[in-house]
Amino acid sequence: MKTKWSVLIIVLLACQFIIIACSDKNIVKDKPDDDEKQSLGEQYGFTSFDVAIDTKDKKQAVIANYEEKPDKTEAMYENKMEDAYLHGNQAMDKLDKIFQEMDLDPEADDEDLIKQTAEAFGIMDYKTLKLTVTFKGHDAKKLMMSK
Repeated sequence: MKTKWSVLIIVLLACQFIIIACSDKNIVKDKPDDDEKQSLGEQYGFTSFDVAIDTKDKKQAVIANYEEKPDKTEAMYENKMEDAYLHGNQAMDKLDKIFQEMDLDPEADDEDLIKQTAEAFGIMDYKTLKLTVTFKGHDAKKLMMSK
């Protein structure tokens, strides 16, 4: 009998973990005034943007993820230096301001892409910057620069 209860508790804990892990907190909800649907990558020129910035004081001081899919858009922004942990629409509002400052071009030099990203996120004195960006109509570019 004791074994059955142990198994039941393990199963319940596993189910709870799965439910929490599959959360949709990063999904950006469509705004009510969004009547026109743009094609993927139309707004920023890319469909996926992931950056992780380490400073000499903090590992992964800034992390941002943006992914645009046909059925949904996901966004996440974390800045440990500012205690900002944003998901979904709040993250998208923050990232939209940052992305508007950037003029990323798929043909740009890798160093230029890294420099523009560091400037837009306000961290020029980084230790390591990892960037993965998928431009509209291109394969993903994976870049890393350390100082």
